[in-house]
Amino acid sequence: MFEHWQEHVTAALFAAGITTWVGLVDRDVPEPYLDEYFHVPQAQKYCHGDYTWDPKITTPPGLYLVAKLFSPILGCSTRALRLHNAFALSYIFYKALQIRRLIQPRGYAQRKEGDFIDKVDENTPKEQSGVIADGQTPFSTALTAFNIASFPPLFFFGALYYTDVMSTATVLISYEAFLKTTAKPQRNISDDLLAVLSGVVALFFRQTNIFWVAVFPAGLTIIRVLRENGRISNSAARQGFLAILQESWSKGTIYDRSLRDGGLLVSDAVMLLLTTAVAALSRPIRVMRSVVSYLVLLVLFAGFVIWNGSVVLVGDKSAHTATIHTPQMLYIWPYIALFSAPILMAPLFCSVACLLPSRIGAKIGVKQKPFYSIHSQPLQATLFIAAGLLAVHFNTIIHPYTLADNRHYVFYVFRLLLRHPALKYLAVPVYYICFWLSIQSLAHPTADPEGTKRTVQARPYQETLRNTKSPVQISFVVIWLIATSLSVVTAPLVEPRYFIIPWIIWRLHVPHAATTFTIRGRTYSPDLRVVLETIWLLVINQVLQHLFLYRTFTWPSEPSNVQRFLW
Repeated sequence: MFEHWQEHVTAALFAAGITTWVGLVDRDVPEPYLDEYFHVPQAQKYCHGDYTWDPKITTPPGLYLVAKLFSPILGCSTRALRLHNAFALSYIFYKALQIRRLIQPRGYAQRKEGDFIDKVDENTPKEQSGVIADGQTPFSTALTAFNIASFPPLFFFGALYYTDVMSTATVLISYEAFLKTTAKPQRNISDDLLAVLSGVVALFFRQTNIFWVAVFPAGLTIIRVLRENGRISNSAARQGFLAILQESWSKGTIYDRSLRDGGLLVSDAVMLLLTTAVAALSRPIRVMRSVVSYLVLLVLFAGFVIWNGSVVLVGDKSAHTATIHTPQMLYIWPYIALFSAPILMAPLFCSVACLLPSRIGAKIGVKQKPFYSIHSQPLQATLFIAAGLLAVHFNTIIHPYTLADNRHYVFYVFRLLLRHPALKYLAVPVYYICFWLSIQSLAHPTADPEGTKRTVQARPYQETLRNTKSPVQISFVVIWLIATSLSVVTAPLVEPRYFIIPWIIWRLHVPHAATTFTIRGRTYSPDLRVVLETIWLLVINQVLQHLFLYRTFTWPSEPSNVQRFLW
């Protein structure tokens, strides 16, 4: 299953971790807890051939169909049903590993300083390379997958019977199928059928998955198809807005560039969307053919909504009515910053170093780069903060569930924000800093451009050291933001679980940042941020597990029922 021993070891460690967590929960919380009171009996009904529906459940029946499928093997006890999520979480580890390889495949290896060799592939002898380089080392690849599967809001539910783990697994299956399709020279009917089938399976677990199995890949597919026509020429860019749109219409080209070229600027995002719309309208048949499978999914989903009367399956529809809740797109940034703090350290360090005198920056080995400075995008910061203040003032929604249940961590976050009327406004600049760091992490350079340039000049016929297949493009970030907005802005309730898939997609695309060192003549280039991230996530998981298992409490209204902290 795995190509390298590092991945075997990491997989074994992850399996040991989830097995231990499942065992502890089964020992201390053997009976269904909280939402399991609804999910477990419903699954047990399906296991016994009873398909009557609990009207309090709002999600589709995928979770219970899986229970029915595996009931002859595992049974349908609470312990057995929880094991389904443990297996699904292990599968997420494997899928994350495969997807990471697709996103950042084998790159270029350096034998020794100043000596570059051609692209490494499976047939390159180890003694010829001197570097274990696959865009990132197998160790960093495996550790990245480990961290994604260990993501606290996800890992926690690996030992309980909730929908989130299997729902996430199905989305990753669909995303992997999409990435494999994009690697082909031409899309065929089997690719379309696979996209529809994997998308339908994902929709059987959660309705909002439609944005990740249809809208998100459709947007990326359109960009890929139009990019084949080329990009806006420099001459058109120099002539201005109208010239760009005219070229986009006539040649089908789009305005897109790497995040490394200057971060995510508002003007660039607007030009990307405009040129994409113009180019797509100029070649409608080609574009429609490329996204036909995703259009089928959207039509099927629309049919379900019309038939059902709403997105919510049954349940308490009044508590889950779709609404516009724009501050959700503010809350996601400290969420990412909290769990990915080690990943965000690099752009933070560089932005702070840019404020230092140049001679001090040179001494600590930091080259000043304009796009690293947090002050380099005043228009972006101004628009973000202004829009954030308006969203907070006019659109903050405090769902009754949020402040009604002190078992959830969100309860304490909002208690803090509501202590003083000014706090929710003062938090907006913090949201922006977290946003900037999160986006900038996708642009983190993995090689010294100046060093690369010197090497090219010295050895014009040799490949230079690169750590990723290609830098993250603005188009990816814009489409990711659109899909994330659609999936969370319509939810009135603030739930950390709603941000799981956006975080995973973001994390999968964070470039590898090598730290090169040599041991016994062999050069290694792991990403030390990933190592720190692993430690950080393990600490968070340990704290949350301790709180859930051992920091119990009771309510005066229910003195006999033990309450526990959870997401």
